[in-house]
Amino acid sequence: METKKYTQFGTFTVAVLAPILLFFVFRLIKLSGNQGPQTIVFLIVASTMLIALLNFYKLTIFIDNNYFSFKLGIGLIGKSYKLSDIKSCTPVRNSAFLGIGIRMLGNGWLYNVTGLKAIELQFYSKDSIVRIGTNRPEEISEVVNGLITKYEHYESPDAIQRKRVKPHYVFLLVVAAIVIGMIMWGSREIEVKVDNQNLTINSVYGITIPLSDIIQVDTITSLPGISEKINGFDDFGGTRRGSFRLVDNNSVKLFIKPGHPPFLLIKSKDNGRIYLNFKDKQKTRNLYMELKEKK
Repeated sequence: METKKYTQFGTFTVAVLAPILLFFVFRLIKLSGNQGPQTIVFLIVASTMLIALLNFYKLTIFIDNNYFSFKLGIGLIGKSYKLSDIKSCTPVRNSAFLGIGIRMLGNGWLYNVTGLKAIELQFYSKDSIVRIGTNRPEEISEVVNGLITKYEHYESPDAIQRKRVKPHYVFLLVVAAIVIGMIMWGSREIEVKVDNQNLTINSVYGITIPLSDIIQVDTITSLPGISEKINGFDDFGGTRRGSFRLVDNNSVKLFIKPGHPPFLLIKSKDNGRIYLNFKDKQKTRNLYMELKEKK
């Protein structure tokens, strides 16, 4: 039998992801030449949307005399099953709550790029099922069920064997790597430079403060209570960079790592209160002395 091919375009996926991708691409164009943290965040989001779009813009099913296979998008994600291991192929309708993409079900996995129609595969060698989205579930089920009737499963070694394929978690690993990389980058220690005119804090959401704007410099042993993030980075371990709101409802800028007092409190005319510290306590004290001398 000639290989049958069934392709479903991911209308829903493209309709959701494409506008988001275009928005961040236009934002990047406007920020061209700006190397600040906003550019990096936009680049990460745009890259993630592009990867998702390439992997989920379509789903293609292939059926020949021996295998049932499918691939998502450009083909990085996919699986292949021996027909001899398939017990049945049934047209099904997914719940809208299952969503789009790759989903873990209570008894298996769902792969879908648009719509609610799908086929459900059951196997001889395992109890879990696989659901694959398609706009032609009845036709595909008829073809698969017609082919699997020729196998003698009670004596066929194929009934207890699955085809080995390369891992299909490439997309999930890429996204995880991006998230982990962003957390590591945001959590790295700040770099501070003081010259005759400015105090510059190099970090995600970093700022430059004219020395003439600094009203007060002091060291404190504990931080005020923090209620929420306004526009910043928080790795949930206490490392904070950017604008935050305190419990007294005042907004401040934080460049801190917890558990390493003292903390440096800088009050400026335009930026309000800034709190920062280094993991090395002496480094924090040295910066304090340097700023006091400049003032």
